[in-house]
Amino acid sequence: MYRIIVRGIVQGVGFRPFVYRLAKSMNIKGYVKNTGTGCVEIVIDGKVEEFVRRLKNEKPPMAEISSVEVEEIEDVPLSDFVIEKSGGKKGGLSLPPPDIAVCDQCLKELFDPKNRRYLYSFISCTDCGARFSVAIRLPYDRENTTFADFPLCDECRREYWSIEDRRYYAQSIACPKCGPHYELVLPDRIIKGLDAIRKTAELIDEGKFVAIKGIGGYHIACVTDDDIVFKLRKKLGRPQQPFAVMARDLDTVKSIAYVSKDEEKALKSYIRPITVLKKKDPKSFFAVAPHLDTIGIMLPYAPVHYILFEYLKSDFIVMTSANKPGEPMFIDDGVFSLNLDAVLRHNLKIHNRVDDSVIKFVAGRRLIIRRSRGFVPKVLRIDSKLNGLAVGAELYNSITVLKEGNAIVSQYIGNTANFKTFNEFFKRAVDFFMRFVDLKPDFIACDLHPQFNTTLFAEKLAEKYECRLIRVQHHFAHAMSVMAEHGFTKALAITVDGVGYGFDGRIWGGEVLLLDFDRNEFRRIGRLENFKLIGGDLATHYPLRVLFSLIYKELGDYEILKPYERYLHEGESFEIFARIHDNSVESSSLGRVLDAVSAMLEVCFKRTYEGEPAMKLESIVERSEVELGDPIIEEVREESVYNKPFADDEWKAKTGDVKVLRISPVICKALELYQANKSLRGAIAYAIMEYIAKGFAEIAKSYNLPIVMSGGVVFNSYFTPLVERYIGRRVYVNEEVACGDNGISFGQIYIGRFLNDS
Repeated sequence: MYRIIVRGIVQGVGFRPFVYRLAKSMNIKGYVKNTGTGCVEIVIDGKVEEFVRRLKNEKPPMAEISSVEVEEIEDVPLSDFVIEKSGGKKGGLSLPPPDIAVCDQCLKELFDPKNRRYLYSFISCTDCGARFSVAIRLPYDRENTTFADFPLCDECRREYWSIEDRRYYAQSIACPKCGPHYELVLPDRIIKGLDAIRKTAELIDEGKFVAIKGIGGYHIACVTDDDIVFKLRKKLGRPQQPFAVMARDLDTVKSIAYVSKDEEKALKSYIRPITVLKKKDPKSFFAVAPHLDTIGIMLPYAPVHYILFEYLKSDFIVMTSANKPGEPMFIDDGVFSLNLDAVLRHNLKIHNRVDDSVIKFVAGRRLIIRRSRGFVPKVLRIDSKLNGLAVGAELYNSITVLKEGNAIVSQYIGNTANFKTFNEFFKRAVDFFMRFVDLKPDFIACDLHPQFNTTLFAEKLAEKYECRLIRVQHHFAHAMSVMAEHGFTKALAITVDGVGYGFDGRIWGGEVLLLDFDRNEFRRIGRLENFKLIGGDLATHYPLRVLFSLIYKELGDYEILKPYERYLHEGESFEIFARIHDNSVESSSLGRVLDAVSAMLEVCFKRTYEGEPAMKLESIVERSEVELGDPIIEEVREESVYNKPFADDEWKAKTGDVKVLRISPVICKALELYQANKSLRGAIAYAIMEYIAKGFAEIAKSYNLPIVMSGGVVFNSYFTPLVERYIGRRVYVNEEVACGDNGISFGQIYIGRFLNDS
C-alpha cells in the first residue's frame, strides 16, 4: 500500500474528482483528501507507477503539480476508493488556484434559456470561477471560503456530490436559488437580479458612471467617448493615466489594435489580463490613453461581464479599478464615496482584493507589468532551507513568502507610501499570507532605503519574530528576481529603472552589476553617468529639471535651453536651478534620463503618473538612420566592490574600477540636432535609446556569464531589443514576475538561498 502526497495547485481545480475517476478506472482501492496545509493526500493499494504517471499526464487543465512524493505504508483493509473529508496528515505547502475566467462550458449554459443558471452571474464549475479572492484559510473547502455564507440548495448539493457531474466537489458553485446576487443601487431606488445588470448597461450607454463589483474588487465602467472619459478623469483626479478598456470580443479588439498570435493567446487565457496593444490609429481612444500609441485591453472574464455586453450597445467600455489615486481598489461599500451615478454590487464577500493583471509583449516575450488576478497565488521554487518574508519596494509593492523552498508572490499591492494602501492592504496581505502558509520566518528581507514604510515595518516584524533582517539593495534585488526565475547563482545584470537607493546613498537606476554567489563576489562594474536631481523629488515630477541638469553639467550654462523657459512652472527659473544644482542629490537613473529626453523633445513636462514621460516618449519613436556616435565610456575608481548584495553588520565596501557611460554630451548633441530640425523628433528619440543600449551592451558583453536585465525600463519596446541585439546573445528578463518594482520582493526573497553561507 502507498501514500502519495501531491503539492502544487491541486485544490479547487477538480483534482480530487479526477483522482477518484482515475483510481476507479484502474480498479484501485484507497482514498483521496485535502490536507490541512493544502496538499492532496492519496492512499492506494497498488499499481503505483502507472497511477503516478497517469496522475501527471492526465491532470485537470488548471491543476499544477510541483511535486509528488510516494512512500510505502502498512496495509489496511479497503473495500473501495473514496473521497474522504479534508484534514489529517500534513504535507508541504500548497495553495488554492488563482481566480479563473469563466469556462466555455459554463458560458454555454449561461446563455441557454433551458438551463437553471441561465443568465446567472455566479455560474462556475471545477474549471472556473472565484478562487483566491474568496479563500480565507486552508484546506480549500467551501467552509473555508466566503461561499460558506451561501449553503447549497438541494439541486446544487446533488451536483456537488455526484461523481459524474462537472461540478462535483466544486467549492464555488451556486445557483439563483442559493447563491449570491447582484443589485443596482441608484440614488432613489435599488434594482435586484438580472434587471440590475440590464439597467447598468442602459446607464453606461447613456454616458453614466457605474461602479461594478467583480471578482477581486470594484471597477468603474463608462463608455469610451472622449467627453465622457474626460469627465471621469476630473472626477477621479487622474488627468493623464491610461484607463483599461474591456472589449466585447476578440474580433472587436482586432478592429482597433494589432494583435499577434501570442497576444491573442494571452487575451483568451484563463488569466484574462489587460494586454497592452499597439493601436491601429494612434489618435484613437485619445481620452482613454492620452498621447499614447498603445491601449490596455481585456476581454470579459466574469459571467457578469458577458451578461452586461449582452445588453450593451457599446463594443468597448472603460473598466478601470475603482479607487482614489494611490489608494487600493474598493472591495466594499466605501466605493460610494466616489459619488458615481450608480453602484452594481453583489453580496459575496471579497476576502482578498485582487486587481486586474497587466502584461505587455516586448520582442515576442511576455512581460508582466502588474501581477495579480489569474497569476496569484502560484508557487515558484527556490532551493532554500530557510523560511522567510520579503516586503518588497515602496511603489508597485508586492510581498513574497518563502516556505519549504516554495516562494509565493502576493498580488499587486501598490504604493505603500499611501497610508491606506500601507495600512489596509499591505499589512493585511502580510498577515494573510503568513497565516495562510503558517510562516515562522528565519529572515525578513526589505529594501535598503531607510525611510520606506515597508523597511520600517520589516524592522519591527524582525524584532517580533527575533529573526534576521536583510536590507537588500534595490538593483541587486531586481537582478536576483531574474536569477531566481532561472536558478542562476551567478550573472551579469543590467538594471534600469527610475529610482533605487544605492549603497553610496545616491539614487541609482542605470547599473551594470556582477553577482557571483559561488565566489561571494558582488560588484557595480558599470553605470550611467551621474547627474543632479534639481530639487530632489521635484525632478521626478518635472522632467525639465533633469534636462537642465544634464545640459548644465556638460556646458556650464543654460543658454541653449532658453526656448524651454515657456515650459517652466510657477516659481521656477533656470537661474534658480543653477544656484541649487551643486547641492542637489545625484542619480544614475536611466528612467530619469528618458524623462529628460521626453521634455527635450517637447513630449511631456509634468509626470502625473508613474512612467508617463517615458511612455509618451516611446509613442513618438521612429526608427531611422540618425546616429549620435559611439558610446563614450570612461573608467573611474570608486566604491563599488561589496562582500554582500545586502547590508548588515558585516557588510563592507571597497574601491574598484567602474565603467561610466557618458550621457550629458549626447543629450547636448541631440538637443542641437532637434533645435535645427524638429521633424527629426522621433528619430532622435530612437537614436538616444540606441546609444544607451549600445553603451550598456559594450560594458556587459565581455563577461562570460548569463546576462539578466530587470527594472521598469525593460518594458520599453525599443530599448530592450536593442540591448539584446548589441550584446549579441540572449538576455534573460523577468517572465514569471514583474520586471518593475512589483517583482522586487521575489528578488529579495532569493537571498534566502544563500544566507546559510553568508
